[in-house]
Amino acid sequence: MTTLRTTLAAFAFGAVLSAPLGAVAAENTVHRTFDGTVVHVSTLNMKVRGMEGGKEQILSFGYLPRLGKASPIYKIHAGENVRVTFDQKGGGARHVTRVQELTHGMAMGKGMKL
Repeated sequence: MTTLRTTLAAFAFGAVLSAPLGAVAAENTVHRTFDGTVVHVSTLNMKVRGMEGGKEQILSFGYLPRLGKASPIYKIHAGENVRVTFDQKGGGARHVTRVQELTHGMAMGKGMKL
């Protein structure tokens, strides 16, 4: 009987601790955009320099290619102007969901959905 009480108490304690984490994860599913110039592109991430909050910043974005599909991110090169749509749902890291090439401040084409 003591083991059952201990197990139930541990389960309840874990549920109380994990509730705020679930709220944070749900809150971070909002998609945001960031416009700037690509500084670096590699297999799993890209860095973009742009203005946010009145300051120049370089933000890093991670992405994972989908299995069986060629990722359109390989068409992006350093020096190009882009609009990155991203979310921060996985542990607070920024994850790319779409990249659009920009020409003179205007979106060009439909963009590349990842």
